[in-house]
Amino acid sequence: MKTATVSGIVSAALMGILLSLAKICFSGMTVVQFMLIVFGGTHLLFLAILLARREGREIWSAGRHYPELYLVGIVGTALRSLQNWGLELSSPTNAAILLRGDLLFSLVIGYLLWKEKLHPLEWVGMAGMLVGVSLVLQISWERFGLSAGGNILILGSAFLVAVNAEIIKHRLGQVGNIVVAYFNSGMSLVFFLAGAFLTGALNTLPKIGISAWVLACTGIILQVVQYLCYYRSLEGLPTWLVRVVHLITPIMAMVTSAWWLNERISVAQVLGMLVVGGGIILVYTGHVKSCV
Repeated sequence: MKTATVSGIVSAALMGILLSLAKICFSGMTVVQFMLIVFGGTHLLFLAILLARREGREIWSAGRHYPELYLVGIVGTALRSLQNWGLELSSPTNAAILLRGDLLFSLVIGYLLWKEKLHPLEWVGMAGMLVGVSLVLQISWERFGLSAGGNILILGSAFLVAVNAEIIKHRLGQVGNIVVAYFNSGMSLVFFLAGAFLTGALNTLPKIGISAWVLACTGIILQVVQYLCYYRSLEGLPTWLVRVVHLITPIMAMVTSAWWLNERISVAQVLGMLVVGGGIILVYTGHVKSCV
């Protein structure tokens, strides 16, 4: 369980770093170019790893016997689309709050399907982490509302995050992590290319500088490691616990943005980081006790 927990923390941290890295890259390339480079490079790198390990045949075998591999890519593309569409119709405050709903959905799915119950320390720890994250994100609850139409789309995105994690954990446990990541990144690339083509986003692409290429290639490596760590964490931890650990993603995004982009961190945000750290310790302690 310790290895899975560390993998989950690394995955969450890398997600935050990737968010900051993407923000820097957008100054030297378009969003479309960045996504194409990262998705395409990640997919090709996983293919190269499989071929180097002489496991290329597993791609065809897994594709025939596990149709869920395609479903994971479809659901992943759908949740990203719902999130982006919802952000256009709603506010960043609402999105920051509602996207944390993946944790609630994971808890409900875990209880309904697998009868997973939480130790009291786990409940206390999760509540503390949510409070800490709200401080880090500087969420204004006075501005929060459910009336905006985009909020339903954002909640739908959070629900699909939980569903996708359950599919990976309980339906693809017999498939190697690299194969799952190969299909996931590949399906995301195909759907993104199709969407970019239909919207005409591929018609006008500016030239990319060397520094932007270096940053984007760094993003490919980080994305590959993040995929593998995320799947490793799902192997050894309940889905809801993996989602709890990923509450540190906005913290890492904020820290790296402050470092790279000279963004300020307030005292309240530092306090929020400490609260989230304490929450992780409580959740982990409670989970260990519930497993005894």
